[in-house]
Amino acid sequence: MKKTARDALLGWVIIVLTIIVFECLLVRALGSFAGELRDIWFSRAFLRHLIRALLGADLAGDFNATSLITVGLAHPFLYALVWGFVLATGTRVITGEIDRGTADLLLTLPLSRARIYASVSGVWALAGIPICLAPLVGVWLGNRISPMGEPLELYRLRIAPPNLYALYLAIGGGTMLVSAVGSRRGLAIAVVLGALLASFLLSFLAQFWTLAKNLSFLGVLHYYRPLETVQTQQWPLAQMGVLCAVGGALWLAGLWWFSRRDVPAL
Repeated sequence: MKKTARDALLGWVIIVLTIIVFECLLVRALGSFAGELRDIWFSRAFLRHLIRALLGADLAGDFNATSLITVGLAHPFLYALVWGFVLATGTRVITGEIDRGTADLLLTLPLSRARIYASVSGVWALAGIPICLAPLVGVWLGNRISPMGEPLELYRLRIAPPNLYALYLAIGGGTMLVSAVGSRRGLAIAVVLGALLASFLLSFLAQFWTLAKNLSFLGVLHYYRPLETVQTQQWPLAQMGVLCAVGGALWLAGLWWFSRRDVPAL
């Protein structure tokens, strides 16, 4: 577990700092152009649908600084950083060792496969807590450095990080399953990334296509709606429960498979 943490440390620090800096810059940009953005979004139906696809609710119904800043909590750049870390960490040891041909050496250690699998999972699960808190830290810091035109109610954003972490756990569970089944790290990353991009596309098409809307529950992003939680101030316990349950089920399936699979000699 310590070795996995050491290997992931540099990337984790870079990602956390990058998220904080990104949110700071976004606060400054949104604060400077809030009025112009209001006019553009209200006059362009396509952009309203696009923002609705990202945030999970209509921004036009509650346009203020706090609601506007949720753009940074569901931005594709944020997704790329969060997904990149869990994909890199979740596949580095399990599939990575098999892909490099060093899995036999790893499995000769006096550790059960279950302990190896759990150790890797513990690293990305614990590292994900600061990663999912970093957007809120960045928003707070950005508002201190460059205050927005109207007061920013940070307490209304408190629900987003736990919801983001539930999404993170679901993605991590799927990553561990694919990593446990596969033998090529590149292919494992491609499979999970493809599923995530398909979920993103499904959420986007749901704003324009009835069939996609009816199937949107199949995508993980359907259960992460930061703007909706900011507007209602209600904890999305059902959505978070679905994400945690899916992540847990996928993680257990990966544990079962990895504990029993044959490791090929590559």
